[in-house]
Amino acid sequence: MRCVLDTRWLSIVEHRRRDLLSIVPMTLLAAAGSCAWLDPRICAAWLAAALALIAASQLLCRFIAKHGQAAPVLETVLAAFTLVYTFIYASLPSALVLLGERASVLAGGAMMAAIALSCTAEFVISRRIGLAALAAVVLQVLLLTVMTFPSTGPAQLALSLVAVLCFFAYVLRYALDREAAVRQMAEATALAQAREAEAASANRAKTAFLATMSHEIRTPLNGILGMVQVMQADELSPAQRERLGVVRQSGKALTEILNDVLDLARIESGQLELRPEPFDLRELLIGCGQTFAALAEGKGLSHDLSIATTAEGAYLGDAGRLRQILHNLLSNAVKFTDRGGVSIVADYAAGRLELTIADTGPGVAVDEQERLFGRFVLLDDIETRRHGGAGLGLAISRELARRMGGDVTLFSRPGEGSAFTVVLPLTKVAAPEEAKAETTPDAAPDLRILAAEDNPTNQLVLRSVLRQAGVEPVIVDDGAKALAAWRAGSWDAVLMDIHMPVMDGLTALKEIRRLEAEEGRPRTPVIALTANAMRHQIDLLIEAGMDDHVGKPIDVAQLLGALDRAVSGGSHAPGLQEID
Repeated sequence: MRCVLDTRWLSIVEHRRRDLLSIVPMTLLAAAGSCAWLDPRICAAWLAAALALIAASQLLCRFIAKHGQAAPVLETVLAAFTLVYTFIYASLPSALVLLGERASVLAGGAMMAAIALSCTAEFVISRRIGLAALAAVVLQVLLLTVMTFPSTGPAQLALSLVAVLCFFAYVLRYALDREAAVRQMAEATALAQAREAEAASANRAKTAFLATMSHEIRTPLNGILGMVQVMQADELSPAQRERLGVVRQSGKALTEILNDVLDLARIESGQLELRPEPFDLRELLIGCGQTFAALAEGKGLSHDLSIATTAEGAYLGDAGRLRQILHNLLSNAVKFTDRGGVSIVADYAAGRLELTIADTGPGVAVDEQERLFGRFVLLDDIETRRHGGAGLGLAISRELARRMGGDVTLFSRPGEGSAFTVVLPLTKVAAPEEAKAETTPDAAPDLRILAAEDNPTNQLVLRSVLRQAGVEPVIVDDGAKALAAWRAGSWDAVLMDIHMPVMDGLTALKEIRRLEAEEGRPRTPVIALTANAMRHQIDLLIEAGMDDHVGKPIDVAQLLGALDRAVSGGSHAPGLQEID
């Protein structure tokens, strides 16, 4: 079995470099102080020898730093040098003890003990080097014992020798215990780092898995929801339209669950980013209310909006995430309320925007309220499952609010309804410029659209959607064919899938942008049409040169809006295109 080379002893090199800042001043102080008892010439000679050895130690450490990995025998060399170095260094306290005066013996003993204890620092790193230093001190003490033998009685000498050896045994035991503690700490640190690396690797794998699953689930959903939207534009009987509505609503519910799971993964991995932009509060709240107005009216519920005068105006914040929070809360309020109504109340004071969504539903017991904000916790009884859902909406809403520096709280009483309050520290700003009203090309038979899409179902959906808008697209099934078609003609816009055989969408885009620059061709708007709908994926696509993004499942209004922006020269609007 091959032996693994242990190079931990090389840490002594750094230890001695750091120790230089303390050992030199201490050496100078010891030499100066010893002049009170010893001949100054002896002290000067010891100081010169000690400083020379310190300098030699630094030079040897520098050499070892360069060659120690390849020459493990240098550990033995350093141990031998340490034996000599420490033995000579300990000669000064020995001389003080030999002098025999009470004060000099006290000073010498203190110095000897300090030298012995200092040996334990390197013992932890290398037993060989640490033992060499400790052995040098023991040898110095034994030599001192021999030199004092003629003037000391045998019994006294034996007792003092036992006391000294006991002290060194204690020092050795302390060194061993310290070594064991340091090694245990190092092992624990290494284990923690390994587990942290495993956790990071698992988190990356989970993110990659979720991104892949998102892509794979969105692709068949695109076929379902895309064709439903196409068929809903046809002449249908009331029963057929109702059935298609059920299919579309079920597909949208599945998409929302998928989005919730992805949001939760981003929150856990720390990848959730906020994008503060100016937004008008009234416009945002009206939009949120209108989203659920039809559902509320269908259940016979009232729906009210009240905005305090102090809350009117524009704010700087992530309107998309705030809208997501309100949608979750409004969805629950309408879902769980069977009579009465739902209201939105907005107030602003002391730099904090307060939004309350209240309902006249069944209410929640006090001991159950905090539990509702847990993950995968359902508001209705788990066995009855009257209302469905994944139980992620409230957990994500609170996480989003807290990421924005605020919180979501609940006040509720059984039988009296519930009131969810969103409090956010938002700053008021000047009103944002009104966006130009988007129009979609209802009929544009002369619009030339090139689409790269390898999935036959998605090709059918895309062709059907665009035909209803009066556009007959040219569809190819890989990036290489898209590049060839782009070079052969003039196009108003290109719809580019990302994952395709032969040549992927990003490679085709890169070639298009390169040829535009080389040949002086005008920039062709390229719209990413892909199931890569996670926010960081959208960012990467835009940075790569895409002009816009439309996620799958395709929303007809979103697709036609992106084409309208491309034809009219409008800019990409991440907030409008964010669907994940």
